[in-house]
Amino acid sequence: MRIRRRAAGVALVLAAMSIPLLGVPGPAAAQTQGGSALPVRSHWQTLADSRHVYVSAPGDDAVLATDHDGQVVKKVEGLDGARGMAESADESTLYVALPDADAISVIDTTTLTETRRISTGAGTEPESLALAGGRLFFGYQATVFDGGIGSVAIAGATPTVSLDDNPVWYGKPRLASSPGAPDRLVAAESLGAMGMRVYDVSSGTLRETAYSDAVGDVEDVAVTPDGSSVITANGSNYHHQRWRLSDLTEEARYDTGPYPNSVAVDSHGTVAAGIVAGGDWDVYLYRPAETTPYRTVALSWPHMDLLDRGVAWAPDGSRLFTTRLPYSGPVTLDIVTDPDKASSTITLSAPPTNPVGTPVTVTGKLTSLVPFPEHRTVTVTRSGVELPDVQVGPDGAFSFSDTPPDWNTYPRYTVAYAGDDRHVPGTATVMVEFVD
Repeated sequence: MRIRRRAAGVALVLAAMSIPLLGVPGPAAAQTQGGSALPVRSHWQTLADSRHVYVSAPGDDAVLATDHDGQVVKKVEGLDGARGMAESADESTLYVALPDADAISVIDTTTLTETRRISTGAGTEPESLALAGGRLFFGYQATVFDGGIGSVAIAGATPTVSLDDNPVWYGKPRLASSPGAPDRLVAAESLGAMGMRVYDVSSGTLRETAYSDAVGDVEDVAVTPDGSSVITANGSNYHHQRWRLSDLTEEARYDTGPYPNSVAVDSHGTVAAGIVAGGDWDVYLYRPAETTPYRTVALSWPHMDLLDRGVAWAPDGSRLFTTRLPYSGPVTLDIVTDPDKASSTITLSAPPTNPVGTPVTVTGKLTSLVPFPEHRTVTVTRSGVELPDVQVGPDGAFSFSDTPPDWNTYPRYTVAYAGDDRHVPGTATVMVEFVD
Protein backbone atom coordinates (compact mmCIF):
# COMPACT_ATOMS: atom_id res chain seq x y z
CA MET A 1 0.00 0.00 0.00
CA ARG A 2 1.32 3.42 -0.88
CA ILE A 3 1.90 5.64 2.13
CA ARG A 4 1.05 9.27 1.54
CA ARG A 5 2.46 11.80 3.90
CA ARG A 6 3.78 15.32 3.91
CA ALA A 7 6.87 16.74 5.51
CA ALA A 8 6.31 19.36 8.17
CA GLY A 9 7.79 22.37 6.40
CA VAL A 10 5.24 23.49 3.84
CA ALA A 11 4.94 26.74 1.95
CA LEU A 12 2.06 29.03 2.70
CA VAL A 13 1.24 30.13 -0.84
CA LEU A 14 1.52 28.77 -4.36
CA ALA A 15 4.84 30.27 -5.29
CA ALA A 16 8.53 29.73 -5.76
CA MET A 17 10.49 30.29 -2.61
CA SER A 18 13.96 29.54 -1.32
CA ILE A 19 15.39 26.99 1.06
CA PRO A 20 18.01 28.44 3.43
CA LEU A 21 21.18 26.52 4.03
CA LEU A 22 20.91 27.16 7.75
CA GLY A 23 17.79 28.30 9.55
CA VAL A 24 14.19 28.00 8.38
CA PRO A 25 12.37 29.10 5.23
CA GLY A 26 10.94 32.59 5.21
CA PRO A 27 7.52 33.43 3.77
CA ALA A 28 7.35 33.24 0.01
CA ALA A 29 6.08 36.10 -2.11
CA ALA A 30 2.97 35.06 -4.01
CA GLN A 31 3.44 34.76 -7.78
CA THR A 32 0.06 33.28 -8.57
CA GLN A 33 -3.55 34.00 -8.96
CA GLY A 34 -5.47 31.17 -7.41
CA GLY A 35 -6.78 29.48 -4.36
CA SER A 36 -10.25 29.26 -5.90
CA ALA A 37 -12.63 26.94 -4.04
CA LEU A 38 -14.60 25.01 -6.66
CA PRO A 39 -18.20 23.78 -6.24
CA VAL A 40 -17.14 20.10 -6.37
CA ARG A 41 -15.85 17.82 -3.61
CA SER A 42 -14.26 15.09 -5.71
CA HIS A 43 -11.68 14.90 -8.48
CA TRP A 44 -10.30 12.51 -11.07
CA GLN A 45 -8.61 14.66 -13.72
CA THR A 46 -7.76 18.28 -14.48
CA LEU A 47 -7.60 19.25 -18.16
CA ALA A 48 -7.13 22.67 -19.80
CA ASP A 49 -7.54 24.13 -23.26
CA SER A 50 -7.15 27.67 -24.60
CA ARG A 51 -10.42 28.81 -22.97
CA HIS A 52 -11.34 26.55 -20.07
CA VAL A 53 -10.06 24.44 -17.22
CA TYR A 54 -12.06 21.24 -16.79
CA VAL A 55 -12.26 19.24 -13.56
CA SER A 56 -13.96 15.86 -13.62
CA ALA A 57 -15.66 15.07 -10.31
CA PRO A 58 -16.89 11.46 -10.04
CA GLY A 59 -18.46 11.91 -6.61
CA ASP A 60 -20.42 14.88 -7.94
CA ASP A 61 -21.39 13.20 -11.24
CA ALA A 62 -20.16 16.34 -12.94
CA VAL A 63 -17.51 18.13 -14.94
CA LEU A 64 -16.77 21.67 -13.82
CA ALA A 65 -15.58 24.26 -16.34
CA THR A 66 -13.81 27.45 -15.24
CA ASP A 67 -12.08 30.19 -17.17
CA HIS A 68 -8.32 30.71 -16.90
CA ASP A 69 -8.82 32.99 -13.89
CA GLY A 70 -10.61 30.27 -11.94
CA GLN A 71 -14.10 31.72 -12.34
CA VAL A 72 -16.76 29.04 -12.75
CA VAL A 73 -18.32 29.02 -16.22
CA LYS A 74 -20.61 26.03 -15.80
CA LYS A 75 -21.04 22.81 -13.88
CA VAL A 76 -22.13 20.08 -16.30
CA GLU A 77 -24.14 17.69 -14.15
CA GLY A 78 -25.74 14.29 -14.59
CA LEU A 79 -22.46 12.72 -15.72
CA ASP A 80 -22.47 9.38 -13.90
CA GLY A 81 -19.12 8.96 -12.14
CA ALA A 82 -17.29 11.37 -14.50
CA ARG A 83 -13.61 10.41 -14.74
CA GLY A 84 -11.19 10.51 -17.68
CA MET A 85 -11.41 13.33 -20.22
CA ALA A 86 -10.05 13.98 -23.71
CA GLU A 87 -10.66 16.86 -26.10
CA SER A 88 -10.78 17.14 -29.88
CA ALA A 89 -7.89 18.95 -31.58
CA ASP A 90 -10.11 21.92 -32.44
CA GLU A 91 -11.31 22.14 -28.81
CA SER A 92 -14.94 21.90 -29.90
CA THR A 93 -15.73 18.60 -28.19
CA LEU A 94 -14.95 17.22 -24.76
CA TYR A 95 -15.26 13.49 -24.17
CA VAL A 96 -15.86 12.26 -20.61
CA ALA A 97 -15.73 8.65 -19.41
CA LEU A 98 -18.78 7.69 -17.33
CA PRO A 99 -17.98 4.38 -15.58
CA ASP A 100 -21.22 4.44 -13.58
CA ALA A 101 -23.22 4.56 -16.82
CA ASP A 102 -20.97 2.32 -18.98
CA ALA A 103 -20.77 5.19 -21.42
CA ILE A 104 -18.83 8.14 -22.77
CA SER A 105 -20.37 11.60 -22.73
CA VAL A 106 -19.89 13.98 -25.65
CA ILE A 107 -19.96 17.63 -24.57
CA ASP A 108 -20.08 20.73 -26.76
CA THR A 109 -17.43 23.05 -25.30
CA THR A 110 -19.15 26.20 -26.56
CA THR A 111 -22.49 25.56 -24.88
CA LEU A 112 -21.07 23.17 -22.26
CA THR A 113 -23.96 20.80 -22.74
CA GLU A 114 -24.02 17.07 -23.35
CA THR A 115 -24.95 16.43 -26.98
CA ARG A 116 -24.61 12.67 -27.09
CA ARG A 117 -23.91 9.65 -24.91
CA ILE A 118 -22.09 6.66 -26.37
CA SER A 119 -22.71 3.30 -24.71
CA THR A 120 -19.55 1.22 -24.25
CA GLY A 121 -21.35 -1.95 -23.15
CA ALA A 122 -22.64 -3.38 -19.89
CA GLY A 123 -20.02 -3.69 -17.17
CA THR A 124 -17.27 -1.89 -19.11
CA GLU A 125 -16.92 1.05 -16.71
CA PRO A 126 -14.66 3.18 -18.98
CA GLU A 127 -12.06 5.35 -17.29
CA SER A 128 -9.00 6.82 -19.07
CA LEU A 129 -9.47 8.38 -22.55
CA ALA A 130 -7.17 9.34 -25.44
CA LEU A 131 -7.64 10.32 -29.09
CA ALA A 132 -5.41 8.71 -31.72
CA GLY A 133 -5.69 7.51 -35.29
CA GLY A 134 -9.06 9.21 -35.75
CA ARG A 135 -10.63 7.18 -32.94
CA LEU A 136 -11.38 7.68 -29.25
CA PHE A 137 -9.74 5.00 -27.11
CA PHE A 138 -10.78 4.11 -23.58
CA GLY A 139 -9.44 1.90 -20.81
CA TYR A 140 -12.18 -0.31 -19.40
CA GLN A 141 -12.99 -3.42 -17.36
CA ALA A 142 -12.93 -6.16 -19.99
CA THR A 143 -13.45 -9.19 -17.72
CA VAL A 144 -13.69 -9.82 -14.00
CA PHE A 145 -9.90 -10.10 -13.88
CA ASP A 146 -8.64 -8.09 -16.86
CA GLY A 147 -8.66 -4.53 -18.14
CA GLY A 148 -8.81 -3.78 -21.84
CA ILE A 149 -8.66 -0.99 -24.38
CA GLY A 150 -11.77 -0.21 -26.41
CA SER A 151 -12.30 2.38 -29.12
CA VAL A 152 -15.01 4.49 -30.68
CA ALA A 153 -15.13 5.45 -34.35
CA ILE A 154 -16.16 9.06 -33.75
CA ALA A 155 -16.02 10.36 -37.31
CA GLY A 156 -19.31 8.88 -38.46
CA ALA A 157 -22.81 10.07 -37.71
CA THR A 158 -23.39 6.95 -35.64
CA PRO A 159 -20.29 6.14 -33.55
CA THR A 160 -19.39 2.47 -33.42
CA VAL A 161 -17.67 0.85 -30.45
CA SER A 162 -15.04 -1.88 -30.63
CA LEU A 163 -13.93 -3.79 -27.55
CA ASP A 164 -10.66 -5.56 -26.86
CA ASP A 165 -10.58 -9.16 -28.08
CA ASN A 166 -7.33 -9.84 -26.20
CA PRO A 167 -7.28 -7.92 -22.91
CA VAL A 168 -3.81 -8.04 -21.33
CA TRP A 169 -4.11 -5.50 -18.52
CA TYR A 170 -4.39 -6.15 -14.80
CA GLY A 171 -6.23 -2.86 -14.22
CA LYS A 172 -7.82 -0.32 -16.51
CA PRO A 173 -4.81 1.14 -18.36
CA ARG A 174 -3.90 4.81 -18.33
CA LEU A 175 -3.93 6.13 -21.92
CA ALA A 176 -2.11 9.01 -23.62
CA SER A 177 -1.41 10.33 -27.10
CA SER A 178 0.02 13.39 -28.84
CA PRO A 179 -0.51 15.28 -32.12
CA GLY A 180 3.21 14.73 -32.73
CA ALA A 181 2.56 10.99 -33.10
CA PRO A 182 -1.09 10.97 -34.24
CA ASP A 183 -1.25 7.24 -34.90
CA ARG A 184 0.40 6.14 -31.66
CA LEU A 185 -1.38 5.24 -28.44
CA VAL A 186 0.45 4.75 -25.12
CA ALA A 187 -1.06 2.56 -22.41
CA ALA A 188 0.34 1.92 -18.93
CA GLU A 189 -0.73 -0.32 -16.05
CA SER A 190 -2.66 1.56 -13.39
CA LEU A 191 -3.14 -1.08 -10.74
CA GLY A 192 -0.34 -3.07 -9.15
CA ALA A 193 1.11 -4.89 -12.17
CA MET A 194 4.02 -3.75 -14.32
CA GLY A 195 3.71 -2.93 -17.99
CA MET A 196 3.55 -0.16 -20.60
CA ARG A 197 2.84 -0.54 -24.31
CA VAL A 198 2.86 1.59 -27.44
CA TYR A 199 0.38 0.77 -30.18
CA ASP A 200 0.14 1.73 -33.84
CA VAL A 201 -3.57 2.49 -34.32
CA SER A 202 -3.46 3.83 -37.87
CA SER A 203 -5.55 0.87 -39.06
CA GLY A 204 -8.16 1.39 -36.35
CA THR A 205 -6.92 -1.62 -34.39
CA LEU A 206 -4.21 -2.05 -31.74
CA ARG A 207 -0.87 -3.17 -33.16
CA GLU A 208 1.77 -3.33 -30.44
CA THR A 209 5.08 -1.69 -31.42
CA ALA A 210 6.88 -1.45 -28.06
CA TYR A 211 6.63 -2.95 -24.59
CA SER A 212 8.35 -2.43 -21.25
CA ASP A 213 7.85 -4.14 -17.91
CA ALA A 214 10.00 -1.54 -16.12
CA VAL A 215 7.09 0.61 -14.96
CA GLY A 216 3.64 0.04 -13.54
CA ASP A 217 1.05 1.36 -11.09
CA VAL A 218 1.04 4.56 -13.15
CA GLU A 219 -1.08 7.44 -11.90
CA ASP A 220 -0.56 9.69 -14.89
CA VAL A 221 1.12 9.60 -18.30
CA ALA A 222 1.81 12.23 -20.97
CA VAL A 223 3.31 12.11 -24.47
CA THR A 224 5.56 15.00 -25.50
CA PRO A 225 4.18 17.30 -28.22
CA ASP A 226 6.75 16.12 -30.77
CA GLY A 227 5.65 12.52 -30.20
CA SER A 228 9.17 11.32 -29.37
CA SER A 229 8.83 10.51 -25.66
CA VAL A 230 6.37 9.55 -22.96
CA ILE A 231 6.62 10.64 -19.32
CA THR A 232 5.16 8.61 -16.47
CA ALA A 233 4.19 9.44 -12.89
CA ASN A 234 4.51 6.21 -10.94
CA GLY A 235 3.24 6.57 -7.40
CA SER A 236 5.75 4.16 -5.86
CA ASN A 237 8.79 6.02 -7.19
CA TYR A 238 10.72 9.05 -6.01
CA HIS A 239 11.14 10.28 -9.57
CA HIS A 240 9.28 10.75 -12.84
CA GLN A 241 10.60 8.86 -15.87
CA ARG A 242 10.88 9.72 -19.56
CA TRP A 243 10.76 6.90 -22.10
CA ARG A 244 11.57 6.85 -25.81
CA LEU A 245 8.30 6.23 -27.61
CA SER A 246 9.80 4.08 -30.38
CA ASP A 247 11.04 1.29 -28.09
CA LEU A 248 10.21 2.39 -24.50
CA THR A 249 13.85 2.66 -23.51
CA GLU A 250 14.21 4.87 -20.45
CA GLU A 251 15.77 8.17 -21.55
CA ALA A 252 15.88 10.18 -18.34
CA ARG A 253 14.66 10.60 -14.78
CA TYR A 254 13.32 13.69 -13.08
CA ASP A 255 14.29 13.59 -9.39
CA THR A 256 11.05 15.02 -8.04
CA GLY A 257 10.64 13.04 -4.82
CA PRO A 258 7.78 11.01 -3.30
CA TYR A 259 5.25 10.20 -4.69
CA PRO A 260 4.74 11.09 -8.38
CA ASN A 261 1.05 11.43 -9.21
CA SER A 262 0.74 13.95 -12.05
CA VAL A 263 2.46 15.02 -15.26
CA ALA A 264 1.59 17.45 -18.05
CA VAL A 265 3.51 18.84 -21.03
CA ASP A 266 2.71 22.11 -22.80
CA SER A 267 2.91 22.69 -26.56
CA HIS A 268 6.56 23.79 -26.26
CA GLY A 269 7.62 20.66 -24.41
CA THR A 270 7.83 22.19 -20.92
CA VAL A 271 7.18 19.50 -18.34
CA ALA A 272 5.19 19.95 -15.13
CA ALA A 273 5.84 17.00 -12.81
CA GLY A 274 3.74 16.76 -9.66
CA ILE A 275 4.14 14.73 -6.48
CA VAL A 276 1.87 14.07 -3.53
CA ALA A 277 4.30 14.16 -0.59
CA GLY A 278 6.74 16.86 -1.49
CA GLY A 279 7.33 18.63 1.79
CA ASP A 280 8.30 22.06 0.46
CA TRP A 281 7.59 21.53 -3.24
CA ASP A 282 4.65 19.92 -5.04
CA VAL A 283 5.31 20.64 -8.73
CA TYR A 284 8.62 20.82 -10.61
CA LEU A 285 8.95 22.56 -13.98
CA TYR A 286 11.49 21.49 -16.61
CA ARG A 287 12.57 22.97 -19.93
CA PRO A 288 12.45 20.59 -22.90
CA ALA A 289 15.27 17.98 -22.78
CA GLU A 290 16.39 19.17 -19.31
CA THR A 291 16.17 17.18 -16.08
CA THR A 292 17.05 19.95 -13.61
CA PRO A 293 13.99 22.04 -12.65
CA TYR A 294 14.09 25.73 -13.45
CA ARG A 295 11.11 26.35 -11.17
CA THR A 296 9.48 24.72 -8.17
CA VAL A 297 5.93 25.31 -6.99
CA ALA A 298 4.44 24.83 -3.52
CA LEU A 299 0.70 24.50 -2.98
CA SER A 300 -1.15 26.72 -0.58
CA TRP A 301 -2.25 26.12 2.96
CA PRO A 302 -4.48 24.50 4.16
CA HIS A 303 -5.18 22.05 1.29
CA MET A 304 -1.63 21.20 0.31
CA ASP A 305 -1.57 17.82 -1.37
CA LEU A 306 -1.68 17.78 -5.14
CA LEU A 307 -4.44 15.54 -6.47
CA ASP A 308 -3.72 12.62 -8.81
CA ARG A 309 -3.76 13.86 -12.41
CA GLY A 310 -4.11 17.33 -10.93
CA VAL A 311 -1.74 19.33 -13.18
CA ALA A 312 -2.67 20.91 -16.52
CA TRP A 313 -1.13 23.51 -18.81
CA ALA A 314 -2.79 26.16 -20.89
CA PRO A 315 -1.74 24.84 -24.32
CA ASP A 316 0.61 27.77 -24.99
CA GLY A 317 2.29 27.37 -21.61
CA SER A 318 1.17 30.79 -20.38
CA ARG A 319 -0.49 29.37 -17.26
CA LEU A 320 -0.22 26.27 -15.14
CA PHE A 321 -3.25 24.92 -13.28
CA THR A 322 -3.17 22.63 -10.26
CA THR A 323 -5.88 21.11 -8.10
CA ARG A 324 -5.30 20.16 -4.49
CA LEU A 325 -6.74 17.78 -1.98
CA PRO A 326 -10.13 18.61 -0.42
CA TYR A 327 -9.52 17.35 3.13
CA SER A 328 -12.95 18.45 4.33
CA GLY A 329 -14.15 20.94 1.76
CA PRO A 330 -14.27 21.67 -1.96
CA VAL A 331 -11.55 21.02 -4.50
CA THR A 332 -9.24 24.03 -4.77
CA LEU A 333 -7.80 25.34 -8.02
CA ASP A 334 -4.49 27.23 -8.04
CA ILE A 335 -3.12 29.12 -11.02
CA VAL A 336 0.54 29.87 -11.74
CA THR A 337 0.40 32.98 -13.90
CA ASP A 338 4.13 33.22 -14.62
CA PRO A 339 5.34 29.66 -15.19
CA ASP A 340 8.02 30.82 -17.62
CA LYS A 341 9.92 32.52 -14.80
CA ALA A 342 12.66 30.70 -12.94
CA SER A 343 13.05 30.21 -9.20
CA SER A 344 15.24 32.53 -7.14
CA THR A 345 16.99 30.47 -4.48
CA ILE A 346 18.65 32.13 -1.50
CA THR A 347 20.87 30.21 0.92
CA LEU A 348 22.03 31.80 4.19
CA SER A 349 24.69 30.96 6.74
CA ALA A 350 25.34 32.51 10.13
CA PRO A 351 26.89 31.40 13.41
CA PRO A 352 24.31 29.84 15.72
CA THR A 353 25.49 32.05 18.60
CA ASN A 354 27.21 35.45 18.83
CA PRO A 355 28.36 37.65 21.78
CA VAL A 356 25.92 40.39 22.79
CA GLY A 357 27.08 43.83 21.67
CA THR A 358 29.28 42.61 18.83
CA PRO A 359 28.36 42.45 15.13
CA VAL A 360 27.30 39.19 13.56
CA THR A 361 28.06 38.47 9.92
CA VAL A 362 25.53 36.70 7.72
CA THR A 363 26.65 35.33 4.36
CA GLY A 364 24.49 34.12 1.56
CA LYS A 365 24.12 33.31 -2.10
CA LEU A 366 21.43 34.03 -4.67
CA THR A 367 21.24 31.36 -7.39
CA SER A 368 19.05 30.27 -10.28
CA LEU A 369 19.30 28.16 -13.40
CA VAL A 370 18.56 31.33 -15.38
CA PRO A 371 21.11 34.22 -15.21
CA PHE A 372 20.20 37.25 -13.12
CA PRO A 373 20.52 40.86 -14.32
CA GLU A 374 23.60 42.82 -13.29
CA HIS A 375 23.71 45.08 -10.23
CA ARG A 376 21.07 43.20 -8.30
CA THR A 377 20.41 43.72 -4.61
CA VAL A 378 18.59 41.91 -1.82
CA THR A 379 16.61 43.44 0.99
CA VAL A 380 17.31 42.58 4.63
CA THR A 381 15.14 42.80 7.74
CA ARG A 382 15.97 41.99 11.34
CA SER A 383 12.86 40.75 13.15
CA GLY A 384 10.76 43.00 10.92
CA VAL A 385 13.07 46.04 11.12
CA GLU A 386 14.43 47.14 7.74
CA LEU A 387 18.19 47.16 7.33
CA PRO A 388 20.17 48.58 4.37
CA ASP A 389 19.90 46.74 1.07
CA VAL A 390 22.84 44.51 0.19
CA GLN A 391 24.62 44.35 -3.16
CA VAL A 392 24.92 40.90 -4.72
CA GLY A 393 28.19 39.98 -6.39
CA PRO A 394 28.57 38.62 -9.94
CA ASP A 395 28.73 35.09 -8.54
CA GLY A 396 25.57 35.61 -6.49
CA ALA A 397 27.41 35.90 -3.14
CA PHE A 398 26.64 38.58 -0.56
CA SER A 399 27.19 39.30 3.12
CA PHE A 400 26.22 41.84 5.75
CA SER A 401 27.01 42.56 9.39
CA ASP A 402 24.64 43.78 12.06
CA THR A 403 24.63 44.49 15.79
CA PRO A 404 21.11 44.22 17.19
CA PRO A 405 19.97 45.99 20.36
CA ASP A 406 21.08 44.19 23.51
CA TRP A 407 17.47 43.24 24.34
CA ASN A 408 17.04 41.41 21.00
CA THR A 409 18.85 38.18 21.82
CA TYR A 410 17.13 36.04 19.15
CA PRO A 411 17.05 38.21 16.01
CA ARG A 412 15.63 36.70 12.85
CA TYR A 413 17.28 37.89 9.64
CA THR A 414 15.18 37.64 6.48
CA VAL A 415 16.76 38.21 3.07
CA ALA A 416 14.54 38.71 0.02
CA TYR A 417 15.01 39.12 -3.71
CA ALA A 418 12.18 41.02 -5.36
CA GLY A 419 12.29 39.13 -8.64
CA ASP A 420 12.67 40.47 -12.18
CA ASP A 421 11.49 39.83 -15.72
CA ARG A 422 12.93 36.31 -15.67
CA HIS A 423 12.73 35.32 -12.00
CA VAL A 424 10.11 35.05 -9.29
CA PRO A 425 10.90 36.48 -5.84
CA GLY A 426 12.74 34.41 -3.28
CA THR A 427 13.32 34.65 0.47
CA ALA A 428 15.31 32.93 3.19
CA THR A 429 15.55 33.37 6.96
CA VAL A 430 18.16 32.56 9.58
CA MET A 431 18.12 33.10 13.36
CA VAL A 432 21.09 33.88 15.61
CA GLU A 433 21.22 33.62 19.42
CA PHE A 434 23.13 36.46 21.13
CA VAL A 435 24.69 35.37 24.41
CA ASP A 436 26.57 37.16 27.23
